[in-house]
Parts: sequence; structure tokens; C-alpha cells
Amino acid sequence: MATATHERLAEARRRIARLEVNAQRGTADAKSRMQPYITTLRRDEESAQATAREQAAAVDGRLEQLDTELELAEHRVAAEFATTQDQLTHAVDAGLHRWDAYLDRMQVKAAARTGVERERAEAAIADLRQRRVAISKSLPHVGTAAGDGWPDTKTRVLADLDELKTKADAVKHSLLSSAGDRSMTERSRR
Repeated sequence: MATATHERLAEARRRIARLEVNAQRGTADAKSRMQPYITTLRRDEESAQATAREQAAAVDGRLEQLDTELELAEHRVAAEFATTQDQLTHAVDAGLHRWDAYLDRMQVKAAARTGVERERAEAAIADLRQRRVAISKSLPHVGTAAGDGWPDTKTRVLADLDELKTKADAVKHSLLSSAGDRSMTERSRR
């Protein structure tokens, strides 16, 4: 939870506690008249606290996603500017390890779906995993490309990585949009 939010919630709790103490000083009638205010304030503070936790979890999830995307991009840039076969192999291999984590996250999101939506997402992720494995299997051949074959091999590997990224972005977008559609539907029911 962000520090400013945490501080505001703590201040609200202190203010509610002060109101409660002040209400206790009054007559029985005054206490009973003040109790609905205090009850409402306590409920609202608890609700704000829960919302802050949920949003903090959502922000943490988005930041984790951003970290993974940054690492994928960093490895892709390293592969792009690799001047030796070893540099390329190292950059691509490191990137593929991050792809494993990325695809595992997608799998978790897909598992939260139901029916046809889940089946489609899982099939798309299976395809992404196959593409990732194919790239991994092509890495040992990078070192065997003779002379002029090295630039062509590098170009092919980079194109395969770019295609994996493009297809993964489409699956990610599909998972996010279907989740957004579902939350919009849930909100409209309330």
C-alpha cells in the first residue's frame, strides 16, 4: 500500500477514535445518536482499507508484469546488438528463461477463465510455449552457421523472437480484455 494512502487511513482511524472517545463523554441519548455515525465511519474505513489492499495488489501485479516485460526487452536488445554468436546465444537463452516466467503467468490468468474462453487461452499459450521451445532448439545451430550464414541465422532467431512477442501480446490483450469485459459485466449487475 502506498505510503500516502497508508498515512491517510491511519489519520482516519485516529479521527474516528477521537470521535468515539468524545461521543462516550455524552449522555446515553447523545451516545446512541452518535453511534450510527461511528458505525458508518468504521465500516467506511474498513472498506477503504480493503480497497487500498486490493489496489495495492493490482499495482504490484502490474509492476511485476512490467519488470518481466522490461527484462524481455533488455534481452531482445542485447540479442539485436550481439556481435558474436556467443553473445547472441547468451542473450536469447536468458530471454527465453524470462519467457518461461511470462508464459507461466499467462497460464495462471487463463486458468481463471471458464469454458471456451479458457480453452482458447490455454491453446494459445500452448502455441506460445511450442514457439519458445522451437527457438530454444534452434540456439545450438547458431554456433554452427558458417561464415555468411551467421547474419542470416541471427536474423531468423530475432524474427522468431519478434513473432513470439507479437503473438504473446495478442494473447495478453485477449486475457486482459476478457477480464475487463467480465468486470464491466459484474459492475453493471450491482
